[in-house]
Formats: sequence, C-alpha cells, structure tokens
Amino acid sequence: MPPTSEAIQNLSAATEISKFVPEISKNAVLCNYEFYESTEKWLLGVFALPLIFIGLLSNAMSIIIFSHRYMRQQPINWYLLILAISDSVIVISAFFVLSVPRFGEIIHFWDATFVRSFLTDVVIFSYNATPIMYALMTTAQTVSVWMTVAMSLHRFVGVCLPFKAPTMLDTKNVKRLIATVLIASIMFNATKFFEVYISKICFMTPINVELPVLSATSLRQNELYRKIFYEWAYTLIMFAIPFTILFFVNSMVIIAIHRSRKVHAKLNVCDDGTRKQELAKEITTSVMLVAIVLAFMTCNTLAFVVNIVEKLELHDLYIMFVPWSNMLVMTNASINICIYCMFSDRYKQLLCYYTKFLCCQKKNEGFQLIAGNFMTGTG
Repeated sequence: MPPTSEAIQNLSAATEISKFVPEISKNAVLCNYEFYESTEKWLLGVFALPLIFIGLLSNAMSIIIFSHRYMRQQPINWYLLILAISDSVIVISAFFVLSVPRFGEIIHFWDATFVRSFLTDVVIFSYNATPIMYALMTTAQTVSVWMTVAMSLHRFVGVCLPFKAPTMLDTKNVKRLIATVLIASIMFNATKFFEVYISKICFMTPINVELPVLSATSLRQNELYRKIFYEWAYTLIMFAIPFTILFFVNSMVIIAIHRSRKVHAKLNVCDDGTRKQELAKEITTSVMLVAIVLAFMTCNTLAFVVNIVEKLELHDLYIMFVPWSNMLVMTNASINICIYCMFSDRYKQLLCYYTKFLCCQKKNEGFQLIAGNFMTGTG
C-alpha cells in the first residue's frame, strides 16, 4: 500500500526538523511554541536587562555598606540591609522568570547557531528554575513590603513618640520585629512553592528547541484556594493593609518634619550649633525614609491596580498593565541607592571608600577619615 499524502507531509516535517535538531528526546512531545506579546517581550526581555544589572550592583553595594560595623550601630540600617537583600532576590528571580525567556525569543536563540547551545541551556535553566524562582520572588516582595512598613513604624515612633522610643525601639524589640516579618513572609508564601510545576518536555515548533512546559498545580487551580488567597488574603496583606499603614504613618512623620524645620529655624537664630546639627541629621534621616516609602508606593501602585483589574476580569487591561507593573517592581528594587546617596553622607562616604578600594587605591586614609566621622557623629 503506497504512503498517503498525510504520511508524506509528516515525513517531510520530520526531515525539516532534523536539519536543526539531530536528536529529539524520547519523552519529548511535539508542541507549538506560543510567542510573547511584542510590548511585553521588548520591555521585559531587553529594556529590563540594564535595570536588572544596575539593581544587582546597587543592592550588592548596599548590602556591603549596611553590613559595615559602623552602619550596624543604628537599628534603622538593619531594615535597609534586609530591604537590600530582598530587593536582590526580586531582581535575580525576575531575571530568570521574566527576562531570560523573552530575551531568548528576541534574539532568536534557535537560529543563532554559534551561541545556540549556550543560550538554549540558559533558557532551559530559566524554565526549570521558574517554580522555585517564582516562589522566592513573591516571598521577597512580601519581605520588601513589610520591611518598608516596619521601617516606617520605627521612624514614626522615633519622631512622633520620642519619650517612648528608648523602650519601644530597643535592640531586642527591633530584632523581634525583623524576625517576625521574615518568618511571616515565608509562611505566607509557603504555598507558592507548590503552585507551578514542569508538566512535560516539549519539542517546540517552529523554534525547534526542547523546552519544559510550566503548568499550574491542582492547588493553584483550586477555586477555594484562589478565592481565599488571591481575592482576599493577597489583596489585604500585600496592598490594602500596608498601603494604609504607610500612608497614615508617613503623613504623621511629614507633619513632624515640618514642625522640626520650624524648630530648626529658631535654632538658627539662637545659634545652638550642637543641637542644630543633631536636629538637621534627624530631619535628613526622616526625609530619606519618607522618600524610600514614596518610591515604593509609586512603583507598586500599578501592581495594586493590576490586582483589582484581575478581580474585575478586565482581561485586555490586565494583559496591558502586567508587563509595566513588573517593570516598576524591578525599578523599585533597583533605585534605592539613589535615595541613599541623596540623603545619607555616611552612605556616600562608604560608597566612595569601597569604590576606591575596588579600584586598587590606598584605603587607609579614607578608612581613618570615615571611622573618625562615624565616631564623632558627623555625616
């Protein structure tokens, strides 16, 4: 019996595929590759890469600086250290979950034969790592949100309740608060590790590459779970409650700063040099922390909107907003170094010190100068 036309077409397709990939795994399934939407692809696959690179460098530097023994003397810097670590996790996870697959598609890694093997391995790794990276990213986002809240509450007590601050903000209480945020964030996101899994390996046409296929687990698809976690708990814990606290607390801090400026103006007249310098430092620190909160709220407001749009089932708006929301979250995880450099002289001094050290210049004089500034309280 002669072969049918359908069999001849299948044979031709298999021959065409074999030109690009000599062997296909026995457990691989033939699938059609679904291309990313153009805006999403370019935004997260290309324009996000420099931001991720800057975020990694800036957060690494912030971790080094805030872990310096002189910076650790101030409990407020402990929050900023944890914030830099969580931002680093967000940026790294976003690189593998959001950027690598889209970047691979843009440069057509399946056609670039001279780098095909390397790029394919990177993209395949990103797919394999996504279930873990996704959970780490959401956990880090929760830590970032509530560490910002904890930092704001700390400053609120210090500025608005100065007589209670020594008792409420002692070292043990600060450590307990930070530990509570970390443990609660891990517990809240524990189920995220069981929401996505690799269901099968597919040979994707027309790109002719074997890729893992990510699917939602039965837990993620469970209606009761989605209703409780995503419609209620996630909205309240990640948006409604922290945004309300941040708005109220920082409004009170801003009012206190305004009053402090009036006192500072009177001290200028009285020329009380020591008191004037201390008050100026307190005002600058408060302004810096408020700036961090404002940057956080600005960059995460769209994520709140996306959450609402998803609940209203406005699919087109959801598809349009999600890439920009992810981009803003990555932006927020990368820009705090700008705020630190604007308002913190100590941060700038240590940044210059480490920069010179990395450039193989002499460090002793700079180190002694910085040590002297910290011991005398200047900067």
